Amino acid sequence: MIIDIFTHMAPQPYLDFLNSRGNASIRDKVARVMEIASDRPQAIHVKKRVEYLDQYGIDKQVITLVHMLDSNVVVDDNAEKLEIARKINDAMARVMEESGGKLVGAASVPLDLLDKGGLQEMDRAIKTLGLKAVALSTHLKGKSLDSPEYRDFWSHAVELDVPVYIHPTNPVSKEGRTYEADFDITHIFGWPFETTIVLTRLVMSGIMEELPKLKVISHHLGGGMIPFLFGRIGESYTDKIQLKTAGRILPRPPAEYFRLFYYDTAVGGSAASIKLASEIMGADQVVFATDFPHGPNGGLDRLRTYPGVIRSLDIPEADKNKILGGNAARILNL
Repeated sequence: MIIDIFTHMAPQPYLDFLNSRGNASIRDKVARVMEIASDRPQAIHVKKRVEYLDQYGIDKQVITLVHMLDSNVVVDDNAEKLEIARKINDAMARVMEESGGKLVGAASVPLDLLDKGGLQEMDRAIKTLGLKAVALSTHLKGKSLDSPEYRDFWSHAVELDVPVYIHPTNPVSKEGRTYEADFDITHIFGWPFETTIVLTRLVMSGIMEELPKLKVISHHLGGGMIPFLFGRIGESYTDKIQLKTAGRILPRPPAEYFRLFYYDTAVGGSAASIKLASEIMGADQVVFATDFPHGPNGGLDRLRTYPGVIRSLDIPEADKNKILGGNAARILNL
């Protein structure tokens, strides 16, 4: 079985709802998504997407909402934010139904409203609508995901036994690194770095120690930096540095907590990078992903070639099967 665990979609009913709101900023975001969908309708249309999955032998695909349209970022008003989260989750449930189970939806949860309906909406999305995960961006308008006011979210994700997807986004301001704005540097390198920062904060803040059963799915092999720099992490986070930066020492070496995360394989089809991650983090922590419908030829080249990359790895056959779908089925309780 092949399960593509990290992809993106903007369901048409949700786009229609946003357009009806009359907010110029929101309509501009919708227009940008529609422009993308003009030459890759699989970004918004269920039927076309399922056709491609069948064509390329992908059994299931997990869809997360295009991150710039998530309830946490599209509006500031709290009442609207909760309403939009409900609309997103309803749309995701509808996609799951229309796809005949081929598409698996991830929920939106308004983090600023956890005690004002946010956790209840999380329950509704998972328990009533049947969504299988929750998706977040790497920060909420500059506020880190390990902030104390979000602790109830993480513990509730453990209670519901659902994975939390982490998708990178732009830093709040590029004023500190003006030289990053050119040449698509923010997208290619800045986004993975954002993911690395979040995972590190989840470790150093003690969240992964407090909640060892928390399931976090990180994009682009955790930013690609964690497996590659695993030795540097182990050498650098000494007791002295921990006391200086976090005010206390973790019970285990910080590097060990990084092995609790899940790392997706959406790294441009690099077999060497994926093999490194499976060796460093363990094959049980690596999950197949295409980032569809992004990529060459509307993402279709990725559907066609990425499974073969996994099959080409010089690792045990059982590990290949885990990465292609076994791990995802376990994590998502499919």
